[in-house]
Amino acid sequence: MSTFLKKTECPRCAANGEDRSRDNLAVYDDHVFCFKCRYHKNNEGVTMNEEKIEVVKEFVPASGSFMDLEDRCITEKTCRIYGYQVKSVGDKEYQIANYYRGGELIGQHVRGPNKDFKWKGTSKGAELFGQNLWKSAGGKRLVITEGEIDCMTVNQVLGGTWPVVSIPNGAQSAAKAIKDNLEFVNSYSEVVLCFDMDEPGRKAAMEVAELLPPGKCKIVKLPYKDANECLQNAQTKQLVSAIWEAQAYAPDEILHISKIADTVDTLVDTRVYPFPYDGLSEFLIGQRSGEITLWCSGTGSGKSTILRELMHHHLEEDRSVGCIMLEEAPQETMDDMISLMLNKPVRAIRAMRMMNDLRIKMGKKPLNMSVIDDLSDEEYASAKNKLCQTNFFIYDHLGNNAMQNLLARMEYMAVSLKVDVIVLDHITAAAAGLMGMDNKDIEGGGSERIIIDTLMKELRSLAVRTGVHIDIISQLKKTEKAYEEGDRITLQDLRGSGALASVPNTVIALERDRQSTDEKVANTTIVRVLKNRLTGKAGIASTLYYDHQTGRLKEIGFAMGEDGQLIFQPEEN
Repeated sequence: MSTFLKKTECPRCAANGEDRSRDNLAVYDDHVFCFKCRYHKNNEGVTMNEEKIEVVKEFVPASGSFMDLEDRCITEKTCRIYGYQVKSVGDKEYQIANYYRGGELIGQHVRGPNKDFKWKGTSKGAELFGQNLWKSAGGKRLVITEGEIDCMTVNQVLGGTWPVVSIPNGAQSAAKAIKDNLEFVNSYSEVVLCFDMDEPGRKAAMEVAELLPPGKCKIVKLPYKDANECLQNAQTKQLVSAIWEAQAYAPDEILHISKIADTVDTLVDTRVYPFPYDGLSEFLIGQRSGEITLWCSGTGSGKSTILRELMHHHLEEDRSVGCIMLEEAPQETMDDMISLMLNKPVRAIRAMRMMNDLRIKMGKKPLNMSVIDDLSDEEYASAKNKLCQTNFFIYDHLGNNAMQNLLARMEYMAVSLKVDVIVLDHITAAAAGLMGMDNKDIEGGGSERIIIDTLMKELRSLAVRTGVHIDIISQLKKTEKAYEEGDRITLQDLRGSGALASVPNTVIALERDRQSTDEKVANTTIVRVLKNRLTGKAGIASTLYYDHQTGRLKEIGFAMGEDGQLIFQPEEN
């Protein structure tokens, strides 16, 4: 139990000139405590509350004269009503706006000759400018402006018929000022915001409107930047009309159906892209602009392979493609795309050649290349040239995949390059690259789950905003399931954020039993639709057979056996 020792001067109260008797601070054997300002510190010198000792200089109000503000078209009478004074110091002129709290003058907002502002006293806890004129708060209508000059302007043109007040420190602190005086503001049935017509003013108006009960707030649309500019340009009637005709605030996201009717007056606005496989196209009715398709599978089950087939198909159909492969060099991507054009696995052939050259140098017999068709330099060069004639764009990330960079590059592809489709392989690699980085939109870099959640929502916005279709590859959780043995995949198997399942329009799983002793089974991928927002139809859409000779995936027929197992038919449809 603490033992009281004595009373002495409180350092906080003394700094503020409030402990003239020098006995506000009670000293105990293990701590000190001020019953006036709640200053509290233990014997180790640790302050027990977080309040700072604020030194407040003695406030000596400035005084000036009431006069017409000719350049502002504001009369002396209006200035007298609001206590707005002008003080001359040498050849310089200062304008003084008084701020009160509970009837006490606590601060003055001083406007200098170069439109520089400073405070005498304090604005902390101040009422709105002009609020002191309406001590008995409450009534039908209150007008709030962004500055003192606009406040007096509106009062003048309305003839003092309505209460008009102003926020003290401009648009950036409008919401805080209203919060501090919310009881006064809410005492009026209707609140009219007459803020500036620039972006900060519009943003501030919406922020303030969100603080008030629905239907209470109206927002003025002015013919000039602010109310005083209207007055200076002899637009008094227009200003009054704008205030009278202020529209009730409605969030931008809430629209009457008529506002979007013209955007959906045709059934052909959305672009539809067929898959390279008829079964998948029929099952999903193709892919559509402004949507996201997420592809998932276990390791080595064909995610990247099918996405390359998809890109190749788009290029063959003269569509533009943006490619972001985060785990391979652009040169590798180019070789794989050339492989599809030639129906030959270029990288495998190149590796075989190098191996045989090495064996020959070592005096050994070359390996038999009969399983892989050889490839001439001329054939490769021709295919490469053909690829270069397409609208195919690759993001050479060089490890620079911070979220703002990744999203900016994708937006550039969609808007500036006007690509139809963007492929991201894969989102888990993107998240891994972002973890621990200084991403402005994610505090501290974020966990994998938080990063994927944020990234997926940003990608959804990008797709809808630009109309680009985005194909995304995702990995699966590490579970007891044997994905390499063809175990069935569900939405719950997606690794990372729940946004991987909720955000995409379509989710497709690729299942393949790589360990099967049956060559057909081991090289056949089941294409299972897990989510289909368009029709809700889910299930097996297609089966794809990987041909090692050509390096291509081809669609094959399948049937369901009596034992529930798929029966593959490795003939092209």
